[in-house]
Amino acid sequence: MESVPHILVAEDERLEALALADTLEGQGLRVTLTHNGLEAITALESGPASLLMTDLRMPVMDGNELIRRTRARRPALPVIVMTADSGALWHPESDRLRVLHKPFSFQAAIGAVRAMLDPTRSFG
Repeated sequence: MESVPHILVAEDERLEALALADTLEGQGLRVTLTHNGLEAITALESGPASLLMTDLRMPVMDGNELIRRTRARRPALPVIVMTADSGALWHPESDRLRVLHKPFSFQAAIGAVRAMLDPTRSFG
């Protein structure tokens, strides 16, 4: 039996975060919501994630710092950056990092998650 992929979402806009989590859970994925980079780091230390989705501009710890700290511990973890300001992205990586430009559709988010995890696998 395959395990369910675990998506860690770091997004300070609560309604956006809840809607995204609901969409991903509807695809059969397990989702943990955090609202800043520090909460996300704590969540990553508590249990493994299959993929990190993060906003760049968040209070307490921004997405760039979250990505830096995550790369130090889990260099191969796929990351999807959700931002309206991709110019603020510190280090684009073609194979382990994708950018979703806000506003994006939930279908675009699902497609990005599938592409980063396993494009041949069906979720949900």
